[in-house]
This record gives sequence, structure tokens and C-alpha cells, in this order.
Amino acid sequence: MDMKDLAHNINWVLLGLVMLVAGLLKLFVMGVGTVEGMLAGFGFPMAIAFAWLLIIAEIASGVLVLAKWKLEYVTWVPVVILVVATFTAHWGNWVNMLVHLALASNYLVLGMKK
Repeated sequence: MDMKDLAHNINWVLLGLVMLVAGLLKLFVMGVGTVEGMLAGFGFPMAIAFAWLLIIAEIASGVLVLAKWKLEYVTWVPVVILVVATFTAHWGNWVNMLVHLALASNYLVLGMKK
């Protein structure tokens, strides 16, 4: 394995863990009610439904990225989550905005790798 493959494998595992850990923290540490309140504060309608959708999408996409299952499709889920988070939860915090956009672009690259 050359350095490029090693770097790609490390990136793949870390990107899978980013979503998986975020979803598990929302489910077991923050709680669904807290996530619902956060989303309601951003103006999301039916915040409880979106809270569950967000948590399930984060956990599922994390697991599926780690399993390398249909990455060309699965990686779009974290891209959407991260871009929405960039312009809602992190608006005005320029460092967090750039980090979220950098992560989103990494998911796109991961999904394009053949």
C-alpha cells in the first residue's frame, strides 16, 4: 500500500466516524428533544420529524461509509447535512463554516473514487 492509498483509507474511516459519532451523540447524549429544540430554533417545520431524520441519516450514513457501500450515492447524505448545518447552526462562525464545507467536499471526493 502506498502513501496515497493509506491517506485515502484514513480519510474514509475518519469520514465514516464523523457521521456515526455525531448521530450517536445526538441520540444518546444530547437526546432527541434537544435536537428537536435546536431545529425548531432554526425554523424547521415538524422539528421532531427532522430531528429523527437527521439522527438516523447520520448514523446510517456513517455505518454505510465505513462499509464502503455505494459511496457514490451514500456520500451525498453527509454533504447535504453538512451544507445545511453550515448555513444554519454555524452561520457567522467562519472557522466552523469552512470546516463543515471542507468535510462536505471530502465526502464528495470519497464518493467519486473508483
